[in-house]
Amino acid sequence: MQKFLAGVVLLGWLLTGCYHDSWIRERPPVILPGTQSNKVVLPIDGGRPSPDRSTDQPPVEPLVDWCHPRDGRISSRWTWIVIHHSATESGGAACFDRAHQRNGWDELGYHFVIGNGTDTPDGQIEVGTRWHKQKHGAHCKTPGNYYNNHGIGICLVGNFEKTAPTLLQLEALDELLRFLCNACGIPPERVTTHSEVTHKTLCPGRKFGIESVRRRLKGN
Repeated sequence: MQKFLAGVVLLGWLLTGCYHDSWIRERPPVILPGTQSNKVVLPIDGGRPSPDRSTDQPPVEPLVDWCHPRDGRISSRWTWIVIHHSATESGGAACFDRAHQRNGWDELGYHFVIGNGTDTPDGQIEVGTRWHKQKHGAHCKTPGNYYNNHGIGICLVGNFEKTAPTLLQLEALDELLRFLCNACGIPPERVTTHSEVTHKTLCPGRKFGIESVRRRLKGN
């Protein structure tokens, strides 16, 4: 009986294609894929996340410590930040990475993913391998590919045509944007959305307010 139940669980996991973890913490730390943490490890190279459901929380590391590329240098290529939603109710960097590779891309198309409490904790910032490498994105195709070559792609998990981002997602987004704008010299006016760039998509959805995001960046 135990073997049968284990087989059912494994089959369900394989069919969904994504590991679902409903463990939510009040203010999760930023986690780099592949780093060793005694609380959560969130690899995005196709591996399965392995959360440790310990109740006590590790200290939140400053973004400046977590979000610098591996060689410590941020490229001068970045001139825009493009915000997306996943248009799915659940997901995370590992799940999207697998989906993007199935579509023929070499790896996760975004530079950052912010969780909504499904695959990863609500407000969790996942740092993609493209950011580590300071590599062009694969998230906003335009003629000449300018916004992929020079735009930092941030994806918030959720379908914001149906529901608004969570408060923790917006807080994490604001924190990440402040870091990136300061580190890359990007003004709030150059923080945009997929739909504003291409006019061919609803992304990141009508329930996402880009103007309020820009006002908060400006301190208004």
